[in-house]
Amino acid sequence: MTFRLPDSAVFTFYALPLFFFPLSTAGAGISAGLFLLIYAASGYWRRWREIAQRSWALPLALLIVLTLLGLLWTENMHFGLKVSEATSYGVLGFMGATLPWQERWVRLLIRLFLGGLIINLVLAALMTWHILPWANADHIAYTGFADHIWLSLALAHALLWLLWDIRNGWNFGRWTNGALALLFFAQMLLTPGRSGQLLFILFMPIAAWVLYHGRWRYWALGAISLTVIVLAFMPAVQTHLAVGVRELLEFSIHQQEVETSWGIRLVAMIGGIMIFLQHPLFGVGTGDFYNAILALQAHHEIPATPGFIMNSAANSFISEMAVLGLPGLYLFLWFLWRLTTEAWRCRNTAVGWFAITYIAIFWVGGAFDSLSWGYGDAITIGLIAGLPLLRKSFT
Repeated sequence: MTFRLPDSAVFTFYALPLFFFPLSTAGAGISAGLFLLIYAASGYWRRWREIAQRSWALPLALLIVLTLLGLLWTENMHFGLKVSEATSYGVLGFMGATLPWQERWVRLLIRLFLGGLIINLVLAALMTWHILPWANADHIAYTGFADHIWLSLALAHALLWLLWDIRNGWNFGRWTNGALALLFFAQMLLTPGRSGQLLFILFMPIAAWVLYHGRWRYWALGAISLTVIVLAFMPAVQTHLAVGVRELLEFSIHQQEVETSWGIRLVAMIGGIMIFLQHPLFGVGTGDFYNAILALQAHHEIPATPGFIMNSAANSFISEMAVLGLPGLYLFLWFLWRLTTEAWRCRNTAVGWFAITYIAIFWVGGAFDSLSWGYGDAITIGLIAGLPLLRKSFT
């Protein structure tokens, strides 16, 4: 008798990192490691020829290789290995491309993603109300065990997904989806995640226009616009956004110290562009961003940021071109564009909508955070790439 690992185990462990990220980054890492073992035992690696069908495979493979080669001219091997590890999570996409996907496995993945957020929401409420003795992450109310910036992006993704499922009823019924949307929306209001709030305001009206047609388009667009207006006029949200606007208006590259969130981000972005202009062909090497920034600060070319370790440009695209030059930026954009076109072609399907909404968040969110080097986002973009985005139907 030949032992065969059940597909339910393979696909469960493929999806478990999405479940664990709101609850435990250690749990996400352990589940990703276990998936590697389970994948090896499954034998699906023998289907490696399937990878060649994916248009993002070549640029991603070249980006991983270039990132590893960038260790040869870096002066910061410690962080260089961290960046290499984050980029290498793209292998999850190669693995996913070889799996025999069925509709039920896509549904399992999405339910685990939502399940992790729901459990974290419940725990966050109990922790904030002091029913449970644990503290919220960074002592920020209603965040639970998740970083508030990452959580805001995940909530925006969940709300965009639920907008599709409210229309189609593919995963849950309309009332269940509506209740989940209200809970996630309330959590977004109560936490200071400006990133997710901004993406919600930007993408929700666009999503309503894409998803709905005829008179329903205007009803949906009106309801979403009203929700966005309510969000924009909420005192807590206004405070968060006003702080960000004030930080942008008050920023000056000539000031001696930078302490605000946007001030630090802008210094990092400007510093990253300066590093690129000094090393446009090959960059400063994988992981050497921090050393290069310290050199700029030592020469008083950008303001000092005492006590802050600036190991990225707070921008995925500037970060890549600073450490790997034009080739790194080109490969990164090539990979994202190919992945985007795959997802866009099947945007009317459950898997396509789930993928394209996250990819949109990755594109725009990457303009004010280095998501490509973020632990959670690096794994997630790999998992998203591995979804069956070329299939219009399932067996």
